[in-house]
Amino acid sequence: MNFSTKFRLLRAKSGLTQAEIANKLGITGRAVGAWESGRSKPRLDKMAEIAVLFDTTVADLMGEDAAEAAISGTSRMVPLLGFAHMGEPCDEGSLADEVEVPASIADAHPRGFMVHAQGGCMDNRFPHDALLLVDPDMEPVNGQPVLAETADYGAVVRNYTRGRSTVMLTADSHSGEYDDILAGPDDEPVVCKGRVVWYMGERDER
Repeated sequence: MNFSTKFRLLRAKSGLTQAEIANKLGITGRAVGAWESGRSKPRLDKMAEIAVLFDTTVADLMGEDAAEAAISGTSRMVPLLGFAHMGEPCDEGSLADEVEVPASIADAHPRGFMVHAQGGCMDNRFPHDALLLVDPDMEPVNGQPVLAETADYGAVVRNYTRGRSTVMLTADSHSGEYDDILAGPDDEPVVCKGRVVWYMGERDER
């Protein structure tokens, strides 16, 4: 039995709702839903809290997942740090999850992290609901997508362009309805958190 199945059964047995579990663990209800659907897994420290909550062990929670990870070695767990948006400004979530990615991808970006990006302003490149791998060690390149932080929009995913004195973050959407984000010398700075190097559709859309 894998983690997601085990977790669903234990939660049902406890009589707790996803919201109640989230409140007890200090995470979002969306994170609990992702665990139950198998889209992501908790980090080990959070796994230990779940084990205490359900009066079981981490080994029991991991079940088949632990055995498969030990045998295959073809994938790695990468931290999922939170939410970013590819559209209108939204609240950035805080997750305590990890996402399984191919080992070759994780090994090529050892300090990489995942963000859950939502919205349509980059739908020529990514699904509306996507998990993006960001490499904080890679410098931004003009015309390539980055995870950036802005004063007005928070964490956003846009195509990056740097001029002599300005930085522009542009959308890449079918609709063309999204405004560019432009930062000049007199504006609040745009902080580039890393280059987007890989993605997967959260609902297996690739």
